[in-house]
Amino acid sequence: MIPINIWVVEDDTVYRRSLQRLLNHEEHITCSRVFPSCAKLFEAIETESLPDMVLMDLGLPGMGGVEGIRKLAEVAPDLTVVVLTVFSDKEKVLKSLDAGAAGYLLKTAIPQDIVRGLQEVFLGGAALSPSIAKMVLEEMRHPKASEQFGLSAREIEVLELLALGLAVKEIADKLEIPNRTATYHLTNIYAKLEVQSQSGALAKAFRAGIL
Repeated sequence: MIPINIWVVEDDTVYRRSLQRLLNHEEHITCSRVFPSCAKLFEAIETESLPDMVLMDLGLPGMGGVEGIRKLAEVAPDLTVVVLTVFSDKEKVLKSLDAGAAGYLLKTAIPQDIVRGLQEVFLGGAALSPSIAKMVLEEMRHPKASEQFGLSAREIEVLELLALGLAVKEIADKLEIPNRTATYHLTNIYAKLEVQSQSGALAKAFRAGIL
């Protein structure tokens, strides 16, 4: 496995420390920094080398997690963010994914599932706790009025395959196009939907009735 450097933003001191120990126990993961708030996180971003991933709580003092994800998308757009929280209500889930979170995990998950979800995101996938995935699928089954956002037929095809859980290479193989072309389509999709991640694209597409 490729080594992953993770920063954690979590205001619960006990949980923050136990989470750091859990992650550092994994051979290929290093949790090098932990922060009690988004304010402390952004202070570090100004002076330190960025990690591969930020694991973000939502119920934070001062700047909330969703706002923090949006700001990260502006100041560090290449930084991957995964939510780890107790909140499972639809509004927070969809706002987090729209803001740019690449995954949404619940603290009730067993440690192995949290680690597995982080690995999936690092490898380019999207990680959703089972109940969260079910919620997103319900959104797909009961879509709102369709807004096409100017997506081409090919881009909608790419979105449909993404919704089936296919990685970029698998999408390229399925559509018989080069990997770089599939990546180009994804880049255009993100721009048109005004999102920062695969999870955000799917959430917005489901809600808009595109899928």
